[in-house]
Amino acid sequence: MRVRINQIECRFSQGRYEIVKWFTNRHYGAEERYLADGYERVEGKNGTWSMQTRGHSIHSSCFENPESCYTVATLDYRKGEGCCDLKTVGSRLLELSKPERSDFFAVYEYAEDRIREEELAREEETEY
Repeated sequence: MRVRINQIECRFSQGRYEIVKWFTNRHYGAEERYLADGYERVEGKNGTWSMQTRGHSIHSSCFENPESCYTVATLDYRKGEGCCDLKTVGSRLLELSKPERSDFFAVYEYAEDRIREEELAREEETEY
């Protein structure tokens, strides 16, 4: 299950449901700019590399995607209660703008329904 409204998305990742906020990745496609600013490309293990300058390093994975995200909240389905517990990460929910909060709650409401449907279907499958 994955649902996204504007910059807010609910997805299943790393064994859990999480609601994330997407933002423009300022490192995407900027390798040349970092080189011009005095960074050096240093080869790492397993084909990775990083841009490094004195006391600062940026891993190659930071240059790969036009967007990046961070977790705002996680959803944990409670089988006995038939609903999800919402756990926010620090004050990140409060830091969203009003339109982003509106998107957050729309995504949360839709995700809650979908997760419940998926869990009930899973429970029915295990009964037979």
